[in-house]
Amino acid sequence: MVPVHINVPYTMLLKRTEFVIEHQFYPEIYFSGDDLDTCHEEEARQLAETLLGNDLLCTIHGPFMDLSPGGVDRRIKEVTFDRFSRTIELGSLFKPRAVVFHPGYEKWKFDGNVNIWLESSLSTWLPLVKEAKERGLILAIENVFEENPDPLRMLLQKIGSPNFRFCFDSGHCHVFSKSPLSQWIETLGEYLVEVHLHDNQGEMDDHLPIGEGRFDFKELFKLLAFQGIKPIYTIEPHEEDHLWRSLKAIKRYIDPIVE
Repeated sequence: MVPVHINVPYTMLLKRTEFVIEHQFYPEIYFSGDDLDTCHEEEARQLAETLLGNDLLCTIHGPFMDLSPGGVDRRIKEVTFDRFSRTIELGSLFKPRAVVFHPGYEKWKFDGNVNIWLESSLSTWLPLVKEAKERGLILAIENVFEENPDPLRMLLQKIGSPNFRFCFDSGHCHVFSKSPLSQWIETLGEYLVEVHLHDNQGEMDDHLPIGEGRFDFKELFKLLAFQGIKPIYTIEPHEEDHLWRSLKAIKRYIDPIVE
């Protein structure tokens, strides 16, 4: 059986810890910027001990709103670095299987000049990857607005570390990518450690349950199996009812350790 993670905001997890334990859910804990500002480390440590004591594996998702790890504004990058570093620090308490971040490349924002973003990104990620290595963590950058996998491939190749990997997001790919799904998996498969599973109609990032939009999950799992990739699977519901529907739907493709 395959462990499936459920994305849940940190503050919600604090309130619903017993629910997560009861159902033996493996959380992907999302830390927003506000969470990082208000979180007490002892509180996070106690939560981590509770989850680990109940044999619940974790992943971490860092903040992304307003942040730009490959941006050109020095002060924005300083804030971004501080947010990411704090996420790594707090996240390490949970002994996560991966820590996911958004890489921040948008064609329109950078006027199509990927090299501006790439060079700026290196100065952000290199020290963060070093910190992750020292803590025994894996960082994973997630596709968001990228129209093809090349910008992320370039960054992953430049960093060249086993502690810096890729998280494929099905919903983002379906809305924003102009490249076929097969190109994403073939290009970045060697770096792939996690897959975010949610659906949409190809127009908005709706976070629908698996199979209730138009993303080709059958093709995704076929491509992963062909390459022998066994990533971390994470469901990203925005409503509790969507969680149960996704858990039911995912059984068409894998046998998850969740009920």
